[in-house]
Amino acid sequence: MKNLIIISTLLFFTSCTRILIHANGFKTPRYESEERIKSFAKSYQLDESKIVFLNDSNELKKSLKLFSNSPGIIIADSSWKRLNFQNKKENCSAPVENLLMYLCDINSNTVYYTDSNLINYKSIGLFNKASQNKPEAAHYILFLWSTSMGKNINKIKAWESILTEHATCNYQVYWINCDYLADWYGVKPGKKIRYKLDRK
Repeated sequence: MKNLIIISTLLFFTSCTRILIHANGFKTPRYESEERIKSFAKSYQLDESKIVFLNDSNELKKSLKLFSNSPGIIIADSSWKRLNFQNKKENCSAPVENLLMYLCDINSNTVYYTDSNLINYKSIGLFNKASQNKPEAAHYILFLWSTSMGKNINKIKAWESILTEHATCNYQVYWINCDYLADWYGVKPGKKIRYKLDRK
């Protein structure tokens, strides 16, 4: 899933990669509006109350950095400590599906750690609207997504379905949208995004 998101949001386009994108169900990334994003979400039956819209391009950069070492999902406990399920040094990378299925049985004393980036991310107020009138949760699940993922959004929906079916503890889900909003860049919604490749 990490590769899916990176391709859909950061890919430098060539004629070959355009073919790869469309062959894998991705859509050409475009500058979006909140209205267009909500229309996409509705077409895939996403719960709009769980969607978190970023405020500007700086928050987008923070989001992409926060998720850079994850497969498009972050799992945190009630104190917003992050679940370490991709420990490359110890060759320990648990399948996301298994983690979500047994979420309520995970021992928070041994596999969670404090991520200052996540704590700072929480403090910028993105979750105030989405979590309004909701009680404190034992677990917080963050999904990173964009409209350019196309039908690949169903992979994340499948993760949420596992939670719905198996998780008996209190948890909250947030869908962090990482589209480039047209208003941030002074362009019209729907315009194709042209990425530049940094060469050193």
